[in-house]
Amino acid sequence: MKRLIIMIALFLVASTSHAAQEIKFALLAPEGSTWAKIIHEWDEELRAKTANRLALKIYAGGVLGDESDVIRKMRIGQVHAGAFTSMGLGFINPASRLFDLPFMFQTYAEVDAVATKLQPKLEPGFLPKGFVLLGWTETGFVNIFSNKPAASRKDLKGMRMWAWEGDPLVEALYRQFSIVPIPLALPDVYTSLQTNLIDAVYAPPLGAIAMQWFSRTKYITDLKLANSVGGILITQKAYMSIPEPDRKILMETARTYARKVIERTRVENEQSYAALTKAGLTMVNVPAEEAVAIRETSVKVWDGLVGKLYSTEQLNEAKAALDAFRAVKK
Repeated sequence: MKRLIIMIALFLVASTSHAAQEIKFALLAPEGSTWAKIIHEWDEELRAKTANRLALKIYAGGVLGDESDVIRKMRIGQVHAGAFTSMGLGFINPASRLFDLPFMFQTYAEVDAVATKLQPKLEPGFLPKGFVLLGWTETGFVNIFSNKPAASRKDLKGMRMWAWEGDPLVEALYRQFSIVPIPLALPDVYTSLQTNLIDAVYAPPLGAIAMQWFSRTKYITDLKLANSVGGILITQKAYMSIPEPDRKILMETARTYARKVIERTRVENEQSYAALTKAGLTMVNVPAEEAVAIRETSVKVWDGLVGKLYSTEQLNEAKAALDAFRAVKK
């Protein structure tokens, strides 16, 4: 009997010692969305490759708050990691917003060309703030979703459009077009569309579907305003608490699944346009001359954000990388 008790005690100790080290992981995207599915896939592989020593405890659907709330909770240790849009990345490393500049990119190939040059140089910028970038992601090219057609600068003037609370880039862009910014946390956008507090939102099509914003709008403007990046962050404290071999697995698998997010998002964003028009939304075509004028007005914000989000050198490097890629493609 005594031997049996000792064996049971040893088994319990062994079981406890092999319990997974949980990484509390925040995600704005709801369960069932493309982004949530990929994070769950990553969790499964992470558990398998570490023999259950490491696991993600996923809090999807914005239950831990907006991105600013999550970052605050990460800083005090309540949350360890999360998937962020460029807005969240920008709170910590403002230069990452270079990839959000309006009309900088026309194709995904251009995005990848500049990312290859700049993103490795931007990654160290998260460390002094206490964060480690595990991988870059993407939400895709952004369109305007509205309840009245937005096909010109005249249409945009006076429009009450959602502005992510605390976003200096969108604030600067809205000023150029005399759009009325309605600052809101992301979880409040759907209700604000429902109550007509706002006339319009900006989002990639897949995001508009995931957040159900499309169900409260009537039109999609066919102009792709910007490509929105994102990333997976973990606090440096949580990262360093993981034993080195498992830390390496965490980083490697994070990079793999971050790239999956990009690839799957790009495909599904393009597929989403058909789904949205089938659901009853009307595609608004912007006349060619108006598209040129909107672009010329939008790019004025690039220089205006120097010193606020990024340096002159960083902006010039991004433009040079883009110009070099386009020159080769001609």
